[in-house]
Amino acid sequence: MSANHSLLLFEGDMISQLPEVFEYFGLHSTGQMEVVKGLAEIWEHTNYPRKNRPKNVVHKAVLYNGIWTAILDREMNMVLKQENCEECAKKLGIKIFGYLVETVSGTCALYLYQPEKIRGLNIQNFEVLEDFGSPLPQEAGITPQEMFGDGMMRISRRMGFSDSLFAHPTSKVYVAGAEDPDLSSVIEKMQSSVVKHPRASAAVHLGHKRQETHAPPVTRLEKPWWKLW
Repeated sequence: MSANHSLLLFEGDMISQLPEVFEYFGLHSTGQMEVVKGLAEIWEHTNYPRKNRPKNVVHKAVLYNGIWTAILDREMNMVLKQENCEECAKKLGIKIFGYLVETVSGTCALYLYQPEKIRGLNIQNFEVLEDFGSPLPQEAGITPQEMFGDGMMRISRRMGFSDSLFAHPTSKVYVAGAEDPDLSSVIEKMQSSVVKHPRASAAVHLGHKRQETHAPPVTRLEKPWWKLW
């Protein structure tokens, strides 16, 4: 089975500080927060592009378990922004732990900041690109192969957060919207291209279906389907 998702843990209750947290990652809060229940609603409310919502807005599922504030990042970009993570950890005086895993592309990564980066592991196409710092105690007994299965989730649980909480019926899961300037730029360029090329514009008026705007590519081989176990 494939495992494709990304999770970031921020020490303490950051729910009220989400707009500030988002800013460290270049995202601008829309000020909209919704409470959802279960994985089906989480999937529906965080899927991109979200129906009847601006194409330059992404949505993150957020949960506080008394120790960590967890953010499910469907776009899988935040954890790879190492400088942003470290700046956020330093400015807020907190620990940040994050990981991503993409089984099909052979990509996984994990990072811990407290607040400086003390651990970094980045594997792409099953090749180690970064192995910074000493392995965390929570990594003990987990093989590189298991990193692409449930290994990352086991490490997270040992850190004090279980991903299963997102599906628990008593959990209060928030979905927060944030404007992504990178998406805004892509959309603006696409709209400008339509104006500059009359044939493309005419095709739209003739009822030809336009291609959906998707998130810009990130530093991985592909952008696979996301799945939370």
